[in-house]
Amino acid sequence: MSLVKKTNTSQKVNKTQLQHILQISYPTARKEYQTILDSLSLTRKYLTIQDLIVYGILS
Repeated sequence: MSLVKKTNTSQKVNKTQLQHILQISYPTARKEYQTILDSLSLTRKYLTIQDLIVYGILS
């Protein structure tokens, strides 16, 4: 039996969390959040962990 936890990659990421992940100021995180949304051509208004993986921020 495996005890490895799977990460829930569909979990939402908010702007404050992105700020801490990237270690940037909140105003910059707000801009980056929108840049990532636009870059990935997302129709929804929020990011997920999977989006950050696709964008290359997380692995």
